[in-house]
Amino acid sequence: MGRTLPTFTMNVDQTLSDLSRFRRALRREDQSLLDGLFADARLHAQAGAFLSPVDPFPVILLCMLLEERRERLLLEGRIREIEDRGEGHSS
Repeated sequence: MGRTLPTFTMNVDQTLSDLSRFRRALRREDQSLLDGLFADARLHAQAGAFLSPVDPFPVILLCMLLEERRERLLLEGRIREIEDRGEGHSS
């Protein structure tokens, strides 16, 4: 009987579980940040499953980076909008 490969989401959850001692050593607010990063990685489960890596950690990190980049670009766009509106007003 063949072995079934774990899903990408299972790999993400297992990786977080493997880091449980590290997580517990973090400040409470940093624990929440770490949890959020892993939640971000889960958003890319389909892409991670497509790759199906032997070592999923680099792919998990890449998924986290994608979400961080998305958020940064969104915030940069909002800042530009605010700055553009501010330039139209003279005090």
